[in-house]
Order: sequence, then C-alpha cells, then structure tokens
Amino acid sequence: MQEIIGQIRSEDASHLKPFIGNYAVAQPEVKGLEPLIFSENKKSHARMGVNHPQLAGMLCPVKHVNAYHADPKKVQEQLQNGEIRMNAGAWPALAYPGDPPGIDFDVEDIQEGLLRGHLLKRVCFYFFSFCYFV
Repeated sequence: MQEIIGQIRSEDASHLKPFIGNYAVAQPEVKGLEPLIFSENKKSHARMGVNHPQLAGMLCPVKHVNAYHADPKKVQEQLQNGEIRMNAGAWPALAYPGDPPGIDFDVEDIQEGLLRGHLLKRVCFYFFSFCYFV
C-alpha cells in the first residue's frame, strides 16, 4: 500500500516540475529565477536545491534568513557543507511570506506568517486545480 501511495505522490509531483521555476519566485512576471532551471535539462538539476542561489535562500532555515541576505554565498556554502543544519525542526524560509521569503520573520513569534509563503500557496493551488480537472 505504501508503495502505491509513493508512486501516486511522485506522479502528481512530476506534473509540477515544468512550473516550479515560475512558482518559486514571488513575482514571476517581473523577474524569474537566475540562473534559470529547466526541468528537462540534466545540467539544470545540478543547480537545484541549496546549489541554486535563490532556492538556497528559500530552503534556508528561517532563523538564518537574515544572515543569508547579508552574505548569500557564505550561508549557501554553510548549507551545502552542513554547518547550518536543515532538519524537520527548522522551518524553511519558503514557509513564510515576503519577497524574499521569510524576510519579515519575527523570532519572538514564529507562528506569525507560518505556512503563508507564496510558493506553498501556489503549489497547493496547483494540486487542487490539477486534481479537479483530472
């Protein structure tokens, strides 16, 4: 049963791949990801996650997001080598609103804005729209 659930989840997510570059940025009509990511290009895949400068900022634990914006290359390197740990207890910046995500994060009130990031809203809308039309 778990295997079937995993296959269905993977199939649903595969339909999202071509759009993720547009969904990841707050205002895709103004400016997209730089460098661009193409779902069908293997070289693009190497630049995903913390290897991509903008995506690294979105995946960065929100408590480190101000440090990321002060020195993106340094924090990206710390994310890549594990100095900054990304685990289930550390919410990523993409879970919070803002442009860039998490920029208005309040350390004193971590619940404020949680799960209101633009990427989460767009992905949820995509899945509900996709399921509706299938």
